[in-house]
This record gives sequence, C-alpha cells and structure tokens, in this order.
Amino acid sequence: MLENLVRHARVAVLCVASVAPFGLALAQAQPIRIVVGYPPGGTADAVARAYAEKLRTVLGTNVMVENQAGAGGQIAAQNFLAAPRDTTTFLLANNHMMTTLPLTVPSVTYDPVKDFQPIGRMASFEHVLVAGPSLKVDSLADYLKAARANQKDRLYGIPAPGSAPHFIGYTVGKQNGIALEPVAYKGGAPLLSDLLGGHVPAAVDALGSLTQYHENGRLKILATTGETRLKTLPNVPTFSELGYPGLQASGWVGLFTKPGADPALVGRMNDAIAKVAAMPEIQATLEPMGFRPETSTPEAMRQTIADELAHWGPIVKESGYQAQ
Repeated sequence: MLENLVRHARVAVLCVASVAPFGLALAQAQPIRIVVGYPPGGTADAVARAYAEKLRTVLGTNVMVENQAGAGGQIAAQNFLAAPRDTTTFLLANNHMMTTLPLTVPSVTYDPVKDFQPIGRMASFEHVLVAGPSLKVDSLADYLKAARANQKDRLYGIPAPGSAPHFIGYTVGKQNGIALEPVAYKGGAPLLSDLLGGHVPAAVDALGSLTQYHENGRLKILATTGETRLKTLPNVPTFSELGYPGLQASGWVGLFTKPGADPALVGRMNDAIAKVAAMPEIQATLEPMGFRPETSTPEAMRQTIADELAHWGPIVKESGYQAQ
C-alpha cells in the first residue's frame, strides 16, 4: 500500500514537472507586435488584424498591430531593420515592399533577400485587368482591339506608380506591340471611383472588392494572375491561359523577422500562422476582400522573393521606369 502511494506520488511530480515549463512560458509570454507599413483600414492592415486576433489564442499572448505607414511600406521596413534585435516584433510585408520597391525606388536601402528572415506566407491575392463601363468589351482580345483603334482606350489606371499593376499592364502592351499608358492614382479607392465613373477606361489592380462590380455588370474583369482560375470567377481566364506566362505569379502577404533569428522561433511562428490560416473564420473574413489565407515554409517564401526579383528586374529596366 505504502509502496503504491509513493509510486503514484512520483508520477504526479513528474507530470507537474513536464507541464510546468509550458504553463510558465504562457504566463511569462511577452506581447507580440506586428508592424504594418500601411495605414489602418487598408487591406494589408486587415490581414494583420485578422491574424492578430487568432494568434492571441494560438500563442497564448497578446498580439498588437502597429501601423507605420508611408512610402509604400518602405518606412516600416527600414525602421524595422534599424531597431534593436527583438524576438517579439515582426514585420508584415507584401510583394510590393519586398520586390517592387527595391527595383523601382533608388532610396530603398534594404536587400529583401539578405536583410530579412521569412517566417512564411499568410495570404495570397490576384491582380486583374478590368474594363470600365466606357469600354464595351467582353475579353482581353476585345480590349486590345479597342486600344489599337483608339488612343484614349490605351490608358489604364494603377493604384500607384511603379507598382506590380504598372508592369503587368506594360507587359500586356509590350507583348502586343501597343504602348498602353498607365495613369497612377494614390491607392485603389480613387482608382475604382474613376473607373466606375468612366474617367479611365481600364485598370490593373488587386482583385479586392472588384468581384462584386463584375458580378453586377458595372465592370468587366478580363484576366487574372495566378496559376488557375479563381473559384469566385470561374469564367474569367488567367493571363497564363491567354499566352502571358510571365504574369502567372500571385501577389502575397507574409511575416518576417531579422536574419539570425532562432530557428525554433521561426518554426513556432510558422506553425502558428499555418494554424490560423486554416481556420474557417479567417477564410470567411479575408476571402471577400480577395485574399486566400495560405502559408508556406520560410525557405519557399525566400525563394519566391528571389524569383520575383529575377523576373521583374529586366522588365522594370526595359520599361525605362524612373521613380518620380
């Protein structure tokens, strides 16, 4: 009897010892900060806040979003690198910050491959070529026919100069021998307003909320980036289908830390965002905004950036683009 009591007591002590470090880790966990290079209310901010809400539960600690808007995300990226090393601060970045800006803005001082340690992808999205109500077209071929015939129909709106949409439009025009002319806006909202109002005939932008205008007939989405057709737009072809393999890659949002980070930290955060991405609530929140919650390994994220730099670098140079 006494021997059994001693044995059970030893088991109980071992059990407490095995769970105590985990419980202690949760009790002492420091708040996590996600830095976003865009203003509150934007799409990048929406992704950050949707993930932050669920990461609080997955990680067992508070997760805060800090907006450091300006220069298309450049300010946040450079501030992040200049700050002291911190295992609780992470940068939410997109392909604009990590591939387009370094190729188009001379003041960018960071190397997106060497200066950041990827955690992983958080969400993907597509860019689309969309025709406004002033263009009576049903396909990309129709749009190109109109652009050849009328100088005014060669204009296409973009959310920012030197953005991915800028060079998607350039690529379509170049491949067809048409000098399509970008009209730069300060964001997607004023671009959409002018597109719906017929002030610009077409646009290239992130899908975002454009699906609803396509469905109600006010706009016509002609082609999308991505490897396959979107579930929400099954009748809209991809650029790749239409003979533009260079416009296959999707846009993305990912999480980053600094080089030299503890692999255990990187792995823990990668596992956490993978768990969040799989939650139905996240999908219900982000999919109406044009995002697909999905993850990647840190290595795949780094390779994506390297591949995009290699692809878009020659195109940016060929276009003769110069930052204003």
